[in-house]
Amino acid sequence: MRLNTLMDALRHPEAFPPPRAARVEVIQTHISVVFLVGDQVYKLKKPLDLGFVDCSTLEKRAHLCHEEVRLNRRLAPEVYRGVLPVTRDAEGRVAVGGSGEVVDHVVWMRRVPWEATLEHRLEQGQVSVGDVEALARRLAAFHEAAAQSAAIARGGSWETVAGNYRENFEQTRASVGDLVSEALFAEVEAHGERELRARRPLIEARAAAGAPRDTHGDLRLEHVYLFPEREPPGDIVIIDCVEFNARFRHADPVADLAFLGMELMARHHEGLAEALASAWFEAMGDPEGEALWTLYLSYRALVRAKVDGIRASEPEVPEADRLRARERARSRWLLAWSLLAPPARRPCLVLTAGPPAAGKSTLSRALASAAGFEVLRSDEIRKRLAGLDPLEDASEAWGEGIYAPQRSEATYDAMREQAREALLEGRRVLVDAGFRREHRRAPFIAMATALCVPVVLFVCRATPETTRARLAARDHDASDADWRVYQRAAARWQESTAAPGVEVVTLSTEPDAPDALTAALARLRGRGVL
Repeated sequence: MRLNTLMDALRHPEAFPPPRAARVEVIQTHISVVFLVGDQVYKLKKPLDLGFVDCSTLEKRAHLCHEEVRLNRRLAPEVYRGVLPVTRDAEGRVAVGGSGEVVDHVVWMRRVPWEATLEHRLEQGQVSVGDVEALARRLAAFHEAAAQSAAIARGGSWETVAGNYRENFEQTRASVGDLVSEALFAEVEAHGERELRARRPLIEARAAAGAPRDTHGDLRLEHVYLFPEREPPGDIVIIDCVEFNARFRHADPVADLAFLGMELMARHHEGLAEALASAWFEAMGDPEGEALWTLYLSYRALVRAKVDGIRASEPEVPEADRLRARERARSRWLLAWSLLAPPARRPCLVLTAGPPAAGKSTLSRALASAAGFEVLRSDEIRKRLAGLDPLEDASEAWGEGIYAPQRSEATYDAMREQAREALLEGRRVLVDAGFRREHRRAPFIAMATALCVPVVLFVCRATPETTRARLAARDHDASDADWRVYQRAAARWQESTAAPGVEVVTLSTEPDAPDALTAALARLRGRGVL
């Protein structure tokens, strides 16, 4: 039975066992279709063979449904209820758990509230360091108790690890030029290979010692549920492990934990990722495993880039979901590069903000030289958009001529698009502009954070006296600002609000203040991008 036909039949509540809900919600992943029916969940496997997962026949899908229930009962025994047949009767009616010809199978689950997921709780600011440390200890206990064998140990061998890692490149090569640039793909592949080879002795030693376990394999934020009001072990529920390929489960537990660490980092919760790793390594008594953390973090980022790329290409997935998957795939490529690249080459977005003559451009030029940033200066881009030479005088009254609101909007839009293109290549970008109002900064910050790129906002400050002297001394500069423009800009300054992944740093550029460049470089070093 064709997937779309089966999906259409299962969109109706009467196709499911009682008690029936008023409507059926449908969610798709790259390999499954999930039907939410009241407080029950029915998960159908797509008839696909993607190489790493083979659900191409009815028999294979049935087997994998039973495996999913068996394996997931390790961490969520109350959630996984069993496997039900999908049937078609003599009149052609399709039903779950009905009578007639068996056309497929579904995994039957109890629904757990989305509000309890680690993903949702993070978005709501409801996750503490203590929460992730408790999760780390629970996972350590799971990993300690997980099955071990010679066959499982082979899953953690260097040949298997390297094969899994390299497979991501082979299976995403067709997306080069679309979801990832040719240059970025080549950099990630080369640096990933270098990291693999550097860690080979340790990987082989751990496999020989029996460190690999039958792990979860897909520790993502939306698969972890926290119920602080419940007593252990019911306070932490983890669903949706990898059942379709033992090669992805049979692994060093460090690789398993790294999935969750990568997911936290992708949402700019680096502190929580560090707390998770620290608590887990301590609970496992496994300090040597920390040397594999970066390798496995990058591997998990590549896995998600691949999976989201597949989802973005599936015609049955709604267009809005495909577009989101495309953006996630691009961001995970950038995250993989950030993890593998030397600090001074990691992608980063820097914004230098402040009133005219506050020292933004001086700082920007110095950072470009000292830290390898490409500079986009609003004064120059504004004039180029107007067909003017950057040094041509275009002085106008406030808000008129090339400084009219619509021209300013076009300037910021152009800078943001140029910054995005550079970041997608894995480069480092500095935008030198006034950024007086939050609505000017927010789109840049949202763009970079969605791409998993860290953002640093340097706000340059100088006294009115210093500013007036600098404006009077200006000559042969792209800026047309004068004292009146400064006064208007300073009066309309809006302080920046905090956001995950964004660091706001105020720098004095007064002649007698500590060196602004030195302070800026120290902050970049603290963010791991220098």
